[in-house]
Amino acid sequence: MTLTPLSKGLISLIVVAGLGSLGWNLYKQKTAEQTVPPSAAVTPPLDQAPANPPAQVAATTPPAAMPLVQQTSFNSYQSIVDKGVVRVSVQSPSKPFYVVESGVSKGFNVEFLKMLFAQSEFTQKHQKIVLDTDHAVDTYPAVPEQLLKNDARGNPKVDIAIDGLTFADDDQPGVVYSIPYVSDFGYALITPPKSAIRTVNDLGGKKVGVLKGDPDVKAYAQHQFPTARIVELSDASVNGERTWINNAIMSGQVDAVIYDYPFGVAEIAGTDLVFAVAKLPESDIKYKIGVRKADTQLLGSLNSAISKVKESPAYLNLLRKYFVSNNLARVTAAGSGEAVYVVKAGDTLSIIATRLLGNKARYTEIEVRNNLANPDLIQVGQKLVIPKA
Repeated sequence: MTLTPLSKGLISLIVVAGLGSLGWNLYKQKTAEQTVPPSAAVTPPLDQAPANPPAQVAATTPPAAMPLVQQTSFNSYQSIVDKGVVRVSVQSPSKPFYVVESGVSKGFNVEFLKMLFAQSEFTQKHQKIVLDTDHAVDTYPAVPEQLLKNDARGNPKVDIAIDGLTFADDDQPGVVYSIPYVSDFGYALITPPKSAIRTVNDLGGKKVGVLKGDPDVKAYAQHQFPTARIVELSDASVNGERTWINNAIMSGQVDAVIYDYPFGVAEIAGTDLVFAVAKLPESDIKYKIGVRKADTQLLGSLNSAISKVKESPAYLNLLRKYFVSNNLARVTAAGSGEAVYVVKAGDTLSIIATRLLGNKARYTEIEVRNNLANPDLIQVGQKLVIPKA
């Protein structure tokens, strides 16, 4: 993830003081999906008077008791709907989620936002909402921090913040987050192609790299693999490219790296490195969209639109476009009692598990057996090894 986890340490100082069980608890808390719907309260735009203006002050009130500054508020939702433009805080580059190539913004987040703001929640006045991504920053924490910055007129600079954001509400006071727009991924174990490390059971005594400054992944690694030697690595770019994972592994600095799978896809593409384990046990990554706490109408509309988009075939195709990797380690051939199944149109892991194993909950066994990073990342014609019934 381009500079992404590095920033999380800046808002998780409590973990630095005790990365053991405390850090693990924070990791679990921050990856818990929000399920409580936001308030439906609406903040009036700047040019609209409050519905209930304050009562007139009695003539006997001393002038000193009068408010010196009248507080106004900005309604980002109404601004987006009225102007047909959404101002987006992004980190650049942040492959595969956001990158600018030949002056054109590209990546998963760009395509997802186009789908999101094409929903009826936002198109009452404009059929197409324009994405204004001319608000790029260099560091991960600066992405949501831009929500709290104003322009010369005192209005917010951006409407939403999006990257691989895993912050919790009010980590930055005044910033809250949507339901996840990307989920069901986890941390991956990245190794050289011929490494002796094939499973999590092979990590004892090995040097395992994690991103420096990311207390979440460090706490996870220390909790899950207490006998491994955890090494923190910088993701500083070299000649404009972020090749820190490949450099650290191929130089022998570490034996393996634990990193977010979605960002790892782009990080190790074109190298000989492999996802020995595409989704490590008990790791669950959820990326969310940040808004100002006062923008309750925008948050509610985002949550509604995200739910709709994630149910669409187009969203599934988008996941497969960006997150199917050629660097997955090869799966061992089917053994005694196992079978091989060829994926057909309309199949899901749950359907396959129900049909072949008699229990849809066993889809996770198929996922693990075939080293899948996400249960949705199966394609027609793909061969899956099915565990014993």
